[in-house]
Amino acid sequence: MSARAWLLVPTVVLAAAAPAVAQRTGILRTARVAEPANPGLAVSGALQGYRVTSTARVAVPGTWDTRKAPAGSLRFATRQNPSCRYDVTYTVKTVLAPAQDPATYVEGRLPAPGARHVLDSGTRPNRAFRVVRRPGIGARVRLEALWAGVLTKRPDIAPAGQAAWTEIRVAALSRPGDECHAGTWREALGPSIGDSLAVARTSLRFTKAG
Repeated sequence: MSARAWLLVPTVVLAAAAPAVAQRTGILRTARVAEPANPGLAVSGALQGYRVTSTARVAVPGTWDTRKAPAGSLRFATRQNPSCRYDVTYTVKTVLAPAQDPATYVEGRLPAPGARHVLDSGTRPNRAFRVVRRPGIGARVRLEALWAGVLTKRPDIAPAGQAAWTEIRVAALSRPGDECHAGTWREALGPSIGDSLAVARTSLRFTKAG
């Protein structure tokens, strides 16, 4: 677990934790993303006809440039040095999965070949995240990250033994032809993604099925 793990604090104090991150990575700005209602998760009982989705809020470096993105995602362009740029995409999704330890869930959904490939991680009783170096695409550097937390265990949404989980996934890929040495992702981009997930907030939303 990295030194950033302490930032994964309960929602009521997340706002207080954000300035500490800003001291390490520069000025942060809030970015929000909402999962589309289709497909979402179906609700039974009195709320039958509604679907449950997740919304997420992350804090990203102010130097990241916002790019146009499909519904349910955020996209940024970053410049690590004059010869190295990355495209970074965040998505949010609600899934049904067995109720379990969040760290175990994250490790299972985003495996890493070995400890040296895990660039950052953090855990709390009901949420966890990790940032992983993945095999590149040609000469392009690729990072992936996953934040996961239990959204609800309401019986009209999650069957017995299951939970509705929110997943925030991050994919970062260097630009074709760019020269991105290890410092750009191990010491800069990876920790920045970890910081953004360490202070993530998520919430539940009901939407009337169309």
